Amino acid sequence: MAQAVNLLPWRAQRQRRCLRVWATIFSATLLLIVLLTAMLRIRVLQENQRLSVVQQAGVTLHAGLAERQARLLAQQVTQQAQQQRHLRLQATREWQRILTRLAETLPEQAWLSELRYQQDTLSLAGYAVSFAALGQLETALNALPGLRMGKPGATSRDAQGRWQFHYALRPDVTHAL
Repeated sequence: MAQAVNLLPWRAQRQRRCLRVWATIFSATLLLIVLLTAMLRIRVLQENQRLSVVQQAGVTLHAGLAERQARLLAQQVTQQAQQQRHLRLQATREWQRILTRLAETLPEQAWLSELRYQQDTLSLAGYAVSFAALGQLETALNALPGLRMGKPGATSRDAQGRWQFHYALRPDVTHAL
């Protein structure tokens, strides 16, 4: 008779070995999942921190740019004001030069009683002793650089025999004040 073979220990051993393999695979998979999750979490935290730093830098940069823009606008306003002041001063100097020239070329027999600048027109009114002095005055006014003579105003004689005159001078387009 053949001897009966007991396969129970071999089966138990095979079952334990299979259980160890699957436990190892399961543990390794679980450990891998935990490690990948931890790495992903660390990566997300680092990315959030980097984004936070970038956002803070953007806010700081934006604030700096806004401050610089305000400073540049203030400088621009100041520069424009200085430029306007310079232009007004230059125009004043030009008028000073023109009026000095007018005073120098005014004939001795003529004098001004009124000098007015309004709406881009220089109005002169005054008296002349003789009609020849009026001619000299008109010649002198036509010779003034930067001004052109408009239509002469009324010329008349007053009670004392002096000639009363009125002239209007406008800035010359070629010599813009």
